[in-house]
Amino acid sequence: MQNRRSAAAYDSSSLWSLMLAHPRAVLVALCLLMYLPGLTALPPLDRDESRFTQATKQMIETGDFIEIRFQEEPRNKKPVGIHWMQAITAGWLTAEPHNAIWAYRLPSVIAGILATLLLFGLGRRLFDDEVALISAGLMASSLLLVGEAHIAKTDAVLLACVVGAQYLVAQFFMASRQGAEQPKLRYSALLGLAMGLGILVKGPMILFFVGLSVFALSFWERRWAWIMSMRPFFGLGIVILLNVPWLVAIGLVTSGAYFKEAIGLDFLGKVAGSAEGHWGPPGYYLVSLLVGFWPAWLFLAPGVIYALARLREGAVRFLVAWVVPAWIILELLPTKLPHYPLPLYPALALLCGAAVMAGVRESRGFLDNIWVKLGTLLWVMVAIALTGALVMFLPSTYGTGSGVVLWVLAVPIIVAAGAAVFFLLRGEGENASMATIVSGALFAAVAMAVVAPGLQQLLVSVRSADLIAKAGAAPNAVVVAGYHEPSLVFLVGTKIRLAGSGADAADFLTKTPNAVALVEDSYVADFQQYLTRNNFSADAINSVSGINYSKGGRQVTLTLYKLRKTGP
Repeated sequence: MQNRRSAAAYDSSSLWSLMLAHPRAVLVALCLLMYLPGLTALPPLDRDESRFTQATKQMIETGDFIEIRFQEEPRNKKPVGIHWMQAITAGWLTAEPHNAIWAYRLPSVIAGILATLLLFGLGRRLFDDEVALISAGLMASSLLLVGEAHIAKTDAVLLACVVGAQYLVAQFFMASRQGAEQPKLRYSALLGLAMGLGILVKGPMILFFVGLSVFALSFWERRWAWIMSMRPFFGLGIVILLNVPWLVAIGLVTSGAYFKEAIGLDFLGKVAGSAEGHWGPPGYYLVSLLVGFWPAWLFLAPGVIYALARLREGAVRFLVAWVVPAWIILELLPTKLPHYPLPLYPALALLCGAAVMAGVRESRGFLDNIWVKLGTLLWVMVAIALTGALVMFLPSTYGTGSGVVLWVLAVPIIVAAGAAVFFLLRGEGENASMATIVSGALFAAVAMAVVAPGLQQLLVSVRSADLIAKAGAAPNAVVVAGYHEPSLVFLVGTKIRLAGSGADAADFLTKTPNAVALVEDSYVADFQQYLTRNNFSADAINSVSGINYSKGGRQVTLTLYKLRKTGP
């Protein structure tokens, strides 16, 4: 197929040229368009996000920034880095009771933007500005990163650390391959900083992604000396300075329990078996790309073909070594969660961007290969399915139904997706990539700002917290039986009591002045029997019904009770 790139693409006044003139401003604006909508409207999510934010909130409340706790229970699973970041944003930007969820999400938003800008820098080092801009836009608009940028946990921050570290590793690798001068000391210092922060946020995972790619590159090229050019012992010193003080402190505070649980139970438990029931077969992450890496994977088949044709090139080898070994290991591990391969998405995005520009510059048609044709057809089907789920399925199943507004908002998404395929067929790579990114950005904005906050059936904790607030009960006078989701603890307050049975909830209600009890339907009989046996009775104030998505989508009904007054 002949290249039909229009003359406008070469015109200095074209949109593409204007974007290339201010690439970082364009990328920041794109990220803000996708990561800010819904940041305040989306409620605290169960269970990981609310566990993280509740533990951070308790640090702010108590002033103890060493030990990580959820209520009275130690959280000896992840390091403290993300909690310190959240404590800064939530502590500075919110007032008591510090339960404004958006403030805890700001580190993830900032990390998503930083990861995008760092990927642009890496793309420039390995390829050029055009490839870098396309690749950064594709990664930024991927649904998995959009989701993680809206969630107050570790994965967006880990991504930024990994991309930053790989950007610096690429400096040393490409310099050694090209016979150039060894990068300056500051590059080694920044590499140590990126690795140290990554460890402080999510333990050894950054060592897995970055270290494995370094080993794979060295083994592939039978060159090991370039590793020493990175000044690894100097970088290790920075890692130690960043992590050892807190590790010593937490070891002393918990008498070593942190290391036993974080390493022995959490990390090694996920390696040896399917932790917390999160099992998946090999190929799970390949299938998850259909949603997680949408819409960027429109160019994935061209990217793979491009990589196979240029395996001798240093930039391609760097990216393949980043992706392939880690991906294989993740697929073989029994514990599977959709966000685990997120640190590999930047390399995929760079291969996609490089393939786009190679097709433009070398007059190669994108659809000359059967796999590209099949991939494009599958992409169209997934785009239709995702838009249908956004406009019809989700609002109808978990909300109040889809209305005219949603259909109107869906039109630009469909038009942009159609334009992406149209330009792809014409071989106009920049236009196809821009339309693809726009379709993802519009989808993200509508999903996060309009659809997700309107799924009332899933907002059980928010509606329950509203009931409790209207009842005027203080957090230490609230007991809950049968619904122990962390989001409710975060919204109501640290001192809320989670009862193990209906009888325990009733006992608390009878012994605590001005108390209220939130009781799930299956616990009501036990709750009422205890009250009757002890000559008490309670009035139902109001109830909430919905779906507990953390319990496999189980329907729940929660009723708020207050002890009935006796006497005159």
